[in-house]
Amino acid sequence: MSKNAKLLIIINSIRRIIDIFLGPFLTAYFFKLTVDNIKVISIYNILCYFIIMITSFIVGYIIKNKYKLTMFRFGMIMKLIQLIILVILGKNIINHLLLVAIISGISTITWAFPLNLFSSLLVDNKEKKDFVVYKLVFTNIINVIIPFIFGTLITINSFEKTLIIVLILSLIQIFLSFIIDYKEDNNNYKFNLFQEYKKLKKDNNVKLLFKSDLLLGLTSEGALDTLVTLMIILSFNSDFSLGIITSVSYMFGILSAYLCKRVNDKNIKLIVYIASIIPLICTVVLLFITNKYTIIGYNVIYAFFIQIISIIKSTKTLRITNSSIINDSNRSESYILFEFFLGLGRIISYVLLLIIGLTNNIYLLKILIIVLTSCIILLGRNVLRIKD
Repeated sequence: MSKNAKLLIIINSIRRIIDIFLGPFLTAYFFKLTVDNIKVISIYNILCYFIIMITSFIVGYIIKNKYKLTMFRFGMIMKLIQLIILVILGKNIINHLLLVAIISGISTITWAFPLNLFSSLLVDNKEKKDFVVYKLVFTNIINVIIPFIFGTLITINSFEKTLIIVLILSLIQIFLSFIIDYKEDNNNYKFNLFQEYKKLKKDNNVKLLFKSDLLLGLTSEGALDTLVTLMIILSFNSDFSLGIITSVSYMFGILSAYLCKRVNDKNIKLIVYIASIIPLICTVVLLFITNKYTIIGYNVIYAFFIQIISIIKSTKTLRITNSSIINDSNRSESYILFEFFLGLGRIISYVLLLIIGLTNNIYLLKILIIVLTSCIILLGRNVLRIKD
């Protein structure tokens, strides 16, 4: 692969380490500070994703023709600021959730938006499948090793002390962004979101991508991921256990990435159907038999099969965003729309989680897991209908 493709994978890998810390472990930290309050976690995530949706319009407009690399670095700096605020506030963070949610939302979209554009612009179409697979392989290796390390460090030391390591990684990520070889295009394309939406929704492939992003927001990119984390915390009540289970689960994600690289395109349909249905079956089992073993089993199976759908969907998205349908003239608007539908799915899923949190009913929590997992079947069906 090219130098830029490799750099994007390395930067994405470092960001994944940071996101693991600010994902399941920050969720566990909030859960402890609020004494098992799901409502606080739901509200925090709703605020984050609402900020992401709103900010994406501004970011898309700014980087339509230039400032892509500048915005990419700005997102990294904002993430560094978020980490510094966590260090300063410590356990008082619960009283400043709005501030943290705003900075988290801004840092996420100002980093992710340019990365998505660079994945289309700087990675050749012939490299895209390898790029997606290798990116996920590195991500999954990190998912296997880092949760165990973080779980151990937080248990031995504390969340606050482990945060210092993450701060250093954030600085390294900023440094690497200055090695990317990219010259701004300085085009003069007109920004027109609504006109592009009317045009793009006429294309069946793009319309299916919009639906797929909505379903991703409802499932693996939304509250379902948090629900899985909460079930581990409630069952094992330990950062160390959270780290081990997360690591083991993602170990199977590496196998699914390898499977996707080796599988024949003729067998994709069967594999996606299997990957869509089995997590739902495991969820039903989890509903009737809830113990440490079924929770571990669900995590392992979910991590394995959701990766398969994610790889296929990501590959098709990258190809379509560098084609005659989506190109330099409308790529910014396209990613704003993708982010909108993804964010909409996320917010819907966390609003449902908030409602469950208000009832404090564990059975409704299990039903919500089934409903959200069922959406994976719709996601798989949509992904299969997208033509390269």
